Amino acid sequence: MLRDLDLQPAYRSGRDVLLDDFYVPCLQEALLYDRAVGYFSSTLYQVAAFAYSDFAQRGGRIRLVCSPALTKDDYDAAVSGEDLYRRADESIRTELQHLLTTATTLPATRLLATLIGSGILRIRIAMPERAPGIFHDKLGIFSDEQGRRVTFVGSANETFSAWGLNHESFEVFCSWASESDLLRTRNHSQYFEELWSGNAEGVITRALSEVMESELARISHDDLDYAIAATRSLRTSRSASGRRLMPHQTAVLRDWRKNDYRGVVAFATGAGKTLTALAAIREWTQDGKPAMVMVPGVELHKQWRDEIAAEIPDAVLLPVGAGYPVDRWQELLPLFSRPDPVAGRRRIVLATNAMVATGSFQIRLNQGAHLLLVADELHRAGSPKVLDALESLEVGATMGLSATYQRQYDADGTARLIGLFGPVLNPSVGIADAMLMGRLVPYDYRLHTLVLDDEELERYEQLSDRIRQLIARSEGKIEDTPELRMILIQRARVLKQAKGKVPLAAAILAKEYEEGDRWLVYCDDIVQLTSLSSLLIAEGLPCMKFHSGMDSRRSDVLEAFRADGGIVVAIRCLDEGVDIPSVNRALIVASSTVEREYVQRRGRVLRSAPEKTSATIHDLLLVDTNGGALTRSEAQRAMQFALLSRNRSAIERLKLLLALSHDVNVQVNFPSEMDDESGE
Repeated sequence: MLRDLDLQPAYRSGRDVLLDDFYVPCLQEALLYDRAVGYFSSTLYQVAAFAYSDFAQRGGRIRLVCSPALTKDDYDAAVSGEDLYRRADESIRTELQHLLTTATTLPATRLLATLIGSGILRIRIAMPERAPGIFHDKLGIFSDEQGRRVTFVGSANETFSAWGLNHESFEVFCSWASESDLLRTRNHSQYFEELWSGNAEGVITRALSEVMESELARISHDDLDYAIAATRSLRTSRSASGRRLMPHQTAVLRDWRKNDYRGVVAFATGAGKTLTALAAIREWTQDGKPAMVMVPGVELHKQWRDEIAAEIPDAVLLPVGAGYPVDRWQELLPLFSRPDPVAGRRRIVLATNAMVATGSFQIRLNQGAHLLLVADELHRAGSPKVLDALESLEVGATMGLSATYQRQYDADGTARLIGLFGPVLNPSVGIADAMLMGRLVPYDYRLHTLVLDDEELERYEQLSDRIRQLIARSEGKIEDTPELRMILIQRARVLKQAKGKVPLAAAILAKEYEEGDRWLVYCDDIVQLTSLSSLLIAEGLPCMKFHSGMDSRRSDVLEAFRADGGIVVAIRCLDEGVDIPSVNRALIVASSTVEREYVQRRGRVLRSAPEKTSATIHDLLLVDTNGGALTRSEAQRAMQFALLSRNRSAIERLKLLLALSHDVNVQVNFPSEMDDESGE
């Protein structure tokens, strides 16, 4: 139901990912979507297509009122409302023909026709009664089976650009939120009904002509799911190296230039942050100016070396950290960062965050307006030591890269990063955008529940009682104190290391693993990893360990995994940046409620690859003896996974688990999960 959604009173691009945070969740809970807009494009259905299959199966319906492109001459030549209607119909038919003869818009246009042909989508055109121009309302109404409504009013048209590329903002009203919101949603609904029935003052509203409907029927598919599956590509343009830049990448680079070469690229995993940054580096260094890239760890350091070699082969690279000789980079850093060109060569310094934060690095770096600073996984640069070092640097251009740039529970650190690197650039790209761009594959989400044993449950209840006592002592307010943090960490450890998790995980893998699969399994610590690996090996499954203590063998494991598949059992060192697009299955044994970590884990398994059409995420969740979620934060994190999945059953099950939960939802900053400055 719509009331189950955690909606904000307003949304805007940059701060929010409009498709992920608002459009798709509302569509998944609604049975009716009414929309009145000045401009509409069938490409929107290319972006949000995966949500429409479930919407249609639940009997969902869409009513769209939009404006044709009429000129002043059309109005001057029209002698009656019927004449104006004929001109509007001709305008729409001309646009339809253009869409059908353009390869990049044909699949989305045929999906539009299929939605109309199946009765899911009905369209009426609206025109001002007298003055030339267009009908330009921006109203949307989602309604669920209980009659609750979510309405929104703002700048967004019903187009791919509006929901995915432009800077847009709108206000949201929920019929259950307050008396004033209830009245607003009723007024919005009444106005839409007047538009739809043709009774709105000053507006002519008409249905599509029979000729137009027959032309749409001719190009529609018989099967909606087939029509949706056909909409998985957008037009791209080649980068200098032959790899392709997509529209969202070229758009964000334009915005970067407009912002004086400063800003944050907020793209979901798989949407091309690295390629975008490499295009920026290539542009900045073309006249001899140097660039510096900073990364949080060893795996990303190696990945960036490979990417730079492929995309900017004429660059001279200076590796800093990640095991490279200290005396070598200390000698060459002043030369690589000097402002004047060096023999016409492109110069790039690639350093780990930990090394950038050292005094020996900073005293040797030639700072100034000539230097471009690129920070991958930007949130990791917000750790106190690294952030203090960055605030002392002088550079001429910046670019931050992150799928989750906001530091959870650390508003001050996030604000300081934005102050250093610049605003969030448009467009932001979320999971929903990336899936329908073909950068991420659609996925199924499968939830597995278990309970604590008696000893674990007793320990959990003791810690929960202490949390309740602390809250009661502070008169119901949740205060982030060292004592509360410690108790929450101890309680979270009980959940992560529950004895039932390892045998349940082994049973799932024994049942689900098929030859050729590539599984990532996330464990809590080396003890849990070792126990699970032993059970899998005993079952004869191809299991490989991956953790930070392996040092040189980690790259061998990844290469074998990429080549032959199998099961990699890892701790959280695989969360960030490591590119293994062939992964098609994931099992989360020990979860994280830190947003950036669970977003990255989902993105890791959804990356597109040749012959990979979908993925599956398995998740273990602890429940109490009554069947409710043991901790609400765990279930809420699981809901974020479920909302964009293909199977609605997981969403409904999680709603029930949350409704039955008796847990007090307490969220504070856990430093142990926020930052890891290893990687020297």
